Amino acid sequence: MDRRKRKTQNAITAVFYQLLMKKSYEEISVSQICQEADINRGTFYLHFIDKDDLLEKSIAYEMQELFNYCDRNDEASNQSKLERTFEYISAHHDRLKRLFSADKQGFFARFQINYLMAQMTDQSQLTSIFFAHGIVGLLEHYLMNDISEKEIAQELDRITHSLR
Repeated sequence: MDRRKRKTQNAITAVFYQLLMKKSYEEISVSQICQEADINRGTFYLHFIDKDDLLEKSIAYEMQELFNYCDRNDEASNQSKLERTFEYISAHHDRLKRLFSADKQGFFARFQINYLMAQMTDQSQLTSIFFAHGIVGLLEHYLMNDISEKEIAQELDRITHSLR
């Protein structure tokens, strides 16, 4: 992708994030995004199909950043990757909460579940499905409620120990 295209996409995404911090997803229009980014609607549609496409690509980007963060330092332990997941979510809590709140199509969960399923190659498919959905449910609960990182880590530790 050339530099101008990447710069325009970054500007659109940055404005989208700024608007999400002030308004609900439903209140944001493509016109507002274009006005704030100082682009015309045609330029927006060269980069994104619609507002939902912008949301999906924003979630995909954030999830890839999370996965990169978790995979950094070649940590093999699923427990350490889980701890790094909560570290990342804590550090980016407001932005991720806004994206998750806007996500009525389930992009967030799908990205997470696919990633987790790929990590659990030593488990049966049904066990992997069970854990992936459970962990995503806990992540979503953590994002949307006032729970400390320590509290969720302790609870996860109790859950994993009880299933051994």
